[in-house]
Amino acid sequence: MHDEPTLLLTKGDIAALAGVRRPVVTVWTSRYRDTDRPFPRPVRIDARQEKFAATEVVEWIRDRGLGNNDTLAEDVAVHAALDHPTGPDRQVVFAGLTALLCMKAQLDEPLADLDADELLDEADELDPDDDHLYREIEALGAHLATYARHADRMADAAYTPERAFEAVLAQRFRIPLPELAASALTPVALDLCVRVATALAPDDRAVFVDPSDDGSDLLVALRGALSEDVEPFAITGRGDTPSARLARRRLAIHRWRRQPAPVDGFGAEFSVDRPALFLTQFPSPSAPDASAVDVLTRIDNITVQMGADHHVVVVAPAAVLVDPLRDREALSIRSGIVRTGRLRAAVRLPEGLLVTKPGTAMALWVLGAPDGSAVSAEGWMVLADIAAHELDDDTIDGVVSDVVAAVDTVESVRAHAFRFGRVENLGRLLAEDRRGLLVTRRALAPIRGADAASRVMTLTDRVNAGAREVDGDLSLSVTYHRAGISELPTAGELVDARKLAVISGNRIDDTDLVADGTIRVIGPDELLGHRRLGQRTVDPLAYTTRYRSARHTEPGDIVFCTSPRTGVLVDTEGASLVLAPARVLRVRHPNVDGLVPELIARHLRMQAPGTKPAGAVRGASRWREWTIPVIAPRRVDDVTATLAELDARRRAVRGLLDDLDLLTDTIIDGTIRGVLSVAAEHGTVPEEG
Repeated sequence: MHDEPTLLLTKGDIAALAGVRRPVVTVWTSRYRDTDRPFPRPVRIDARQEKFAATEVVEWIRDRGLGNNDTLAEDVAVHAALDHPTGPDRQVVFAGLTALLCMKAQLDEPLADLDADELLDEADELDPDDDHLYREIEALGAHLATYARHADRMADAAYTPERAFEAVLAQRFRIPLPELAASALTPVALDLCVRVATALAPDDRAVFVDPSDDGSDLLVALRGALSEDVEPFAITGRGDTPSARLARRRLAIHRWRRQPAPVDGFGAEFSVDRPALFLTQFPSPSAPDASAVDVLTRIDNITVQMGADHHVVVVAPAAVLVDPLRDREALSIRSGIVRTGRLRAAVRLPEGLLVTKPGTAMALWVLGAPDGSAVSAEGWMVLADIAAHELDDDTIDGVVSDVVAAVDTVESVRAHAFRFGRVENLGRLLAEDRRGLLVTRRALAPIRGADAASRVMTLTDRVNAGAREVDGDLSLSVTYHRAGISELPTAGELVDARKLAVISGNRIDDTDLVADGTIRVIGPDELLGHRRLGQRTVDPLAYTTRYRSARHTEPGDIVFCTSPRTGVLVDTEGASLVLAPARVLRVRHPNVDGLVPELIARHLRMQAPGTKPAGAVRGASRWREWTIPVIAPRRVDDVTATLAELDARRRAVRGLLDDLDLLTDTIIDGTIRGVLSVAAEHGTVPEEG
């Protein structure tokens, strides 16, 4: 098949590819109609639906610098391959393209230079046992040469075969491939599992084991966290299903060295004779609807294979791992796993982590070698429930810290100040196994009085140190001058004089605002105190694909909004994305023009009006009319240093208040539990009594 018809896109397709809402495309067609470069005309109309040539649309959007997708060419290449009008079935194409991309990554040469017979010869040489790609390439039959050219285009558009492979896999929801879609975890869920796994793995050279036949999401996410200088080693299942073969192709293209499990599977006779980390998830592509008995049986099989230097990280539905179980067989298996003492931590996670079933709550299990005391009724394990928490970076840090402590010795557990976890008695859990592995709400879990007393004394020392820092003398040299009468310039006048620059905020889709990204967002909510600065971020992947051309702040930029109220702050760090309708005032030359960002921001906050008057369309605050303080350029450095000193003291006071709150909470908690008696006396030391 040498004919390759032009890919046609509807306006809805264009909006999806460009990362904009559907009406935006209609605006483009009308706004640019009478310009020298109008929006491309439709090449066909089917049932009143206009269809446009994809190549023309992509070129036009890129030339105009519109849209929120820097990978338009890459995405169009994927659509063109999967939606070829005379090609084979989509699922055959999906498998064949991933196989061709896997082969291209290993050959490192254009596939279009090879004819069909040569392509099959290369596939046979790379995969002589038909383990992961020969069958899929052969299935393309007479279309093989065409799809080889498609694979070349996709790799060129994505810059690497690996990125092109992931772009094809992202179509699992559209094709559809239900078994792959049903097991997909959100990026934040993958991040949690990877960070727990890397905290437990001894080093990059450990063996990583996924007992499922066809899981790859976790290992691929883990690959991104490991050093590029090593080729990690994985042991996986050896199933021959399409999803299992896809998983092996995916691991191969991401440079995993792989060893299949024994022919008879991961049974009791299977073992790993060096440090290993088992990492798996349920549901998996091969078992999207596995029962609680099936899931727990597979986890039980893993515990049989574990050695003293092995850890296991499992993410699965909370209904199976931690919630009360009605199925007696499932309950018996779960209780048996608890009884081994290997289950060291169980964490109930929030909903929304399973892409196709956001209402399904998930849970995390971490298993390790049993502590010497953990096999008896006096043993323990750590339970946590973060279902009501947002799974942001701070929460994940807390979970990782708690889990690492949980798999250590009993002394480590006693010394650790758990953020979310609570140490529970194994005897109680086994006696009340029908209640599930949930943090008890009927009674307060016991804590050691010595630990609470030590924490109180540590916090007391911190409070005293903070108080001394706040109490330190503030030394200022003050000179007064004869007051003169001068009018302050307005922001509009300074902008017109090019002493200030006003920069519009960025339009960012709400769905791309996350809590665990790396690029900070500042919008009206942050300016008005509704959200903590840094609480909202943009994920690096979303940024690189949709907002790479967005405008960033620079250190010292004044970020402001005028609606619903005036809000102003100085971004001292820079590199933030300002969320429209917030904007930026940027001082061009502070030491030349006498403009100090911190001074300006404080002045604007002092003169800012409240909410807009009732019935008014616009607020009373018009930024161009704001007066801006200007000082003598020679005084800029002194004023800046003074304001920095006052800001440092302000931060010290806030830190002191935070420590006082934490000290108060600790004392109250210990008093309620009956393990502390506290009296305000100077020079008190903790004692047992």
